[in-house]
Amino acid sequence: MNSSLSHKSRDLAVAELAVAYLAELEHAGRSAHTLRAYRSELARLAAFHGGDVGELDVATLRAFLATRARLSAASRARTHAAIGSFLAWAYRHGHIDADPMARIERVRVPAPAPRGLPAGQVQKILAVIPRTHERDRLLFGLIASTGLRAGEALSLYVEDLDLTTDDEHLSVLGKGDRRRTVLLDDPQLVATLRRFLARTGYRHGPLFRAQKNGRGGPLSYQSAQRRWATYCATAGVTATLHQLRHTHATELVNDGVRLATIRKRLGHKNLQTTLRYAEQTDATADAELRRWRRHKTTRR
Repeated sequence: MNSSLSHKSRDLAVAELAVAYLAELEHAGRSAHTLRAYRSELARLAAFHGGDVGELDVATLRAFLATRARLSAASRARTHAAIGSFLAWAYRHGHIDADPMARIERVRVPAPAPRGLPAGQVQKILAVIPRTHERDRLLFGLIASTGLRAGEALSLYVEDLDLTTDDEHLSVLGKGDRRRTVLLDDPQLVATLRRFLARTGYRHGPLFRAQKNGRGGPLSYQSAQRRWATYCATAGVTATLHQLRHTHATELVNDGVRLATIRKRLGHKNLQTTLRYAEQTDATADAELRRWRRHKTTRR
């Protein structure tokens, strides 16, 4: 970047430069969730700092971050991440002479332990969904049976399904645009899926659609969350939609499924993520040790 352009860009307000930054993130394929979060955080910084981007310094950033001090660690980490990414980008492109965020320690948020639901509570919630609400019964039953992320389930298209008898599975696009195949091994779920497709007549397009007449786009994450919360309230159970995924993974661990298999099913990039589920119940651990002992004894 030449000196005149560099000088001009340093005279831009945060809000102006943030527009270019967010446009580049969108072009790079960052998720809509990330774009919304970063846009919100940068709007707060722009409202706090009335000067130009080039006038941002460590003291100004610390003063701004102090206004977020009472928030949770996760919220503060999101603020740090958004501003840190924005200023690192601005520095790489010559919009600022130095990155002041590089001198501020980031908030570290420990990975939360997975929280599966107690036995029977998932079925209790699913049981209150009216039979006339076939889409919802299928959506939440699918997540509970396969451990899909809610966003993965909502992005499914009919074309992603393969209902070949005795080899039913689906193809899902997960985090990092990594595609994986997920076995549909629950006969009851498969039967529900077949009935749903037969009744709706869907042959292509989104599997879970927003409009009652079936001609809308994919059901939104927010709408799915609201409907899940309604069913939980009816069942008298406190649970997040993501806990269906945790519950499925925990059940697999407790039933002795290998971590490598669970990792593939859940679409984890790293085995370390799957290891968070490896805390078995005492009964499961005892049963495994007894099987090992019996096997060892019979070999003698």
